[in-house]
Amino acid sequence: MADALVWPPKKEDLERLYLVERLSAAKIAKVYGLKYKNPKVAESTALYQLKKNGIKRRGCADHLREVKEQMVNVWIARYQAGESLKQIAGDSVSPVTIWNHLRTRGVVLRDRIEAQIQAVTKHERKPFQGDDIEKAYLMGLRYGDLHVVRHGRAIRVRLSTTHPAMADLFESLFSPFAHVLRYPRRAKLVGYEWSLECDLSRSFEFLLTKPSISELRLLNNRMFVAFLAGLFDAEGSVLMHKKGEHYDPEVTISNSDRDLIEFLFVRIRQLGFSAHQQWAKQRMERKGIHGNSVTGRVTIWKFGEVQEFLRVVPLRHREKVAKAKLVQSLSFGRGHETSILEQWKMLKIAIKEERAQFLAAAASAISDREKLGCGARRPEERDLVRFQPERLKTSYLSFSTGQ
Repeated sequence: MADALVWPPKKEDLERLYLVERLSAAKIAKVYGLKYKNPKVAESTALYQLKKNGIKRRGCADHLREVKEQMVNVWIARYQAGESLKQIAGDSVSPVTIWNHLRTRGVVLRDRIEAQIQAVTKHERKPFQGDDIEKAYLMGLRYGDLHVVRHGRAIRVRLSTTHPAMADLFESLFSPFAHVLRYPRRAKLVGYEWSLECDLSRSFEFLLTKPSISELRLLNNRMFVAFLAGLFDAEGSVLMHKKGEHYDPEVTISNSDRDLIEFLFVRIRQLGFSAHQQWAKQRMERKGIHGNSVTGRVTIWKFGEVQEFLRVVPLRHREKVAKAKLVQSLSFGRGHETSILEQWKMLKIAIKEERAQFLAAAASAISDREKLGCGARRPEERDLVRFQPERLKTSYLSFSTGQ
């Protein structure tokens, strides 16, 4: 069609293109092959020819009448998923038409800079959709293991761990909202570890700073228990404690933040548990690293209270869930040591084997990367080797699922 048209245009050609085929002035300029440094000049030239030939321009209302409700719903969904007005418009309508309909429907429009950033973002970021309970759990986990910073307009959350259960927990929490990058690295104390990070939307700004103790005091019991679950998944331990010749379970939370430990001690006792608070000086001398620290612990060791604590606190870290299931299966009184200790031993062996595989996979991935000449730099996506554990002979997943 473009080969048969010459400039200046004939009135009948303009009427066919503009009124019948309903092309915009900008598209008519393209049909005629008008090329200017600024595309707006070509559009204005086409508009001038329309006016010169007595062809009345279409108004905004004409566009609005042509668009159906279902079309607008699709546009809104695509826009909220991150597409630009130009991408949505394509060759069917003008971006201005899309903009008018979105504004009419009350859609909050992105500013130009934000739209450009979102257009070039490789992976989609979805807003936080959880309730206050989920937010409280994430705040508890943030108090323990998560490192959170602002990265441009994103909220970058990072974790380094030697436990595959913690890595999987991180992915389960954040992969519904953003792409999670997992890569191996060297670590001074343990040799190797895995780092995970993701860039979340600004709806996760609540993770940027740890809540103050005064803010934690305002949490109701349900939100505090959720916060406690997140903190326990990061900093808590389920142990078998030897008392004389016998063993009993206990739960403990460790942290060097004195204010936090004192708050937990008071609040856990308010829930009806006989919690105990302890402080211990620790000196570390390991692989050339020396240091001193004072660590606080809040501990519960009464048999029934340990079981009740593990029942009401919704843990998600699968190692701790497995241990909690085992502890809850016990009956009160002596005589359970032989069977429980054997199962406990099997569970710890399974966890240790999986962790060893996890670290071996990190070491292997780093070795392969260095052979390819990638060095110790932060890896690209194509360099990553995902940890794929072999099926363990003594899997602790049966404990965590209650099978």
